[in-house]
Amino acid sequence: GEWKPKGKASAKKRKAEKPPSKASWVASPHSTHRTDGADETVAQIAVRLGVPLFDLIFLNRAKLPRLSGEDRLKRDTRLLVPAPVDVQAVRAGSASMRDEWHTVAADMSFKDCARGLGMEPRELLRLNTHIKGLQVSSELLQGTRLILRQSAHEAEEYCHWTFPEDDPANAEPSYMMARRLRRRPTGASAAGVGESGMALESMEGDTLRASRPLMLEERPAVRPSGKRAAFIQAIEDAKAAADERARAWRDSAWHVVQEDAPFKKTAEGLGMDPKELRALNADRIKGLQLSAWVKKDTWLQIKPLDEPEEAILAAGLPKPPPLLHLVNRVVAIDGEDDYSYWYVLTYLPDLQWCRVAPLEQRGVFAKPAPCGHVADGRPRWMLVPEEIGGEVDVGAGRCHIMEAIEMVKTRANADTEEWDIVGRAPPGWVEAQCAKAAKPKKAKPPKPSSKPVAPLDPLAAAAPVIEQLIRMKNGDIFAEPVDWEALGLPDYPTVVPRPMDLGTVLKRLKSGAYASVADLAADVELIWSNAMAYNQDGSFVHKAAVTLRAAASKKFAPLLALPHPSSGDQAADGKGYQGGVGGAQAGGSSAGGEAGAGGG
Repeated sequence: GEWKPKGKASAKKRKAEKPPSKASWVASPHSTHRTDGADETVAQIAVRLGVPLFDLIFLNRAKLPRLSGEDRLKRDTRLLVPAPVDVQAVRAGSASMRDEWHTVAADMSFKDCARGLGMEPRELLRLNTHIKGLQVSSELLQGTRLILRQSAHEAEEYCHWTFPEDDPANAEPSYMMARRLRRRPTGASAAGVGESGMALESMEGDTLRASRPLMLEERPAVRPSGKRAAFIQAIEDAKAAADERARAWRDSAWHVVQEDAPFKKTAEGLGMDPKELRALNADRIKGLQLSAWVKKDTWLQIKPLDEPEEAILAAGLPKPPPLLHLVNRVVAIDGEDDYSYWYVLTYLPDLQWCRVAPLEQRGVFAKPAPCGHVADGRPRWMLVPEEIGGEVDVGAGRCHIMEAIEMVKTRANADTEEWDIVGRAPPGWVEAQCAKAAKPKKAKPPKPSSKPVAPLDPLAAAAPVIEQLIRMKNGDIFAEPVDWEALGLPDYPTVVPRPMDLGTVLKRLKSGAYASVADLAADVELIWSNAMAYNQDGSFVHKAAVTLRAAASKKFAPLLALPHPSSGDQAADGKGYQGGVGGAQAGGSSAGGEAGAGGG
């Protein structure tokens, strides 16, 4: 190698050649123990020293990375032993992480308060800068809270909650499931000093006051409300009955041997095949043979622990529901009466939770689907427009899959899909034949059915439309005539010479007063025009009338296009209805009043 003369290296070179410092390590409070060479394992040492084995291994892992409870250590091996927990030290450490507060007992000056606390006024003022306007010359009111010692740690106190089914002891904390216990003062509530120089209370309550409403002896019961309460109660009762039946079945699945006897004789006494009895107990009783003897007080399983489905069905109990595949399916929902059918938008199997959107009838089908499914004259079902709403969250146990044929096959955009709902789907029904069919083969058109489908009566289909309008948002205010006398609207008969409401329309429809859908649609349009004429533009009722008018227009358009049964193939005149969505309540007269009127 290259020869270099001996001599003193420069300071820079000596610094560069200095070996790197060893990494330092820290540990919780501990003592040192040296093994005496006795033949004992690490686990036995932990028991003798009275410390948890896990803590002993964890504390020595930096020096002995492969240490385990079964290892036997050499003489004079150095072990770090965790020190026992000192309650007072823990309390002191916990207190050091919190601010120390003082509440002023009586009205006094800031200087007198500082002297009484043995503190310099300037130091006390520095710790309480959160009180706006506080000065050394300020006067403090009784109850004012001052900080005497500020923690070096910035911490906030939270109450953490869990789901009812979770064990709070094992729940993982989440910032999304926490509530701040101490409110931060803002604005006027945080003002510390008034115009007269008197300091006000700086904090809106404290941790204890904020925590007290959250301290419950037990979790409150979940109480369903509305029309779902009876349905959910029936489900809970059925589940309780099923659980009780399962418990009774398991209790009866065991037999205790009363005296020592051969295994075969015991099986015969139970009226069972010895081989079957052995199969039920072979896994639990090792070495069990047909020629074996069974001792007194031996427990033998005499039937399966879970009741067979055949026995459940024979007893008239409901069969446990299978795992459903509900997404993108049409379903009927128990307990939901606003609409007949729903489309599943989202389905979470683990939570058995669904997000569904309602379907409404829009006319009837006039031609077969591209896959060949024939539904001429049958109702056409489509999604309710998103602006009207109606989406709800339901449990999957309440959903029943319907045999619904997709006629357009536009699953990428469900808003434009059309369904022919045949009825309740049979068990095992997965997909409609229409969805499985490829391009239809060129063949002769299907022969018409021997039983011709009766044409849909437009007036009969109009009744559900009126009922849907009443159930829509703000539809109830147009369901009855306007009681203008009770509402104090003396000018209502003058502005609205011909009142009308959805309830009256429905009664007239059921009594056969309408000759065509066009006549009915004209009365519905009259409801919206009356409400818009009496109520100012921009008022609540006027806006509701505009919205419902548009919805009614979409719902009646398919019915107006249908031929009336009494007019043969001639289509009904649809010029009598040109409206959109509207309502029939008045929210103020045209002169600018604030009274409200419903109906039309």
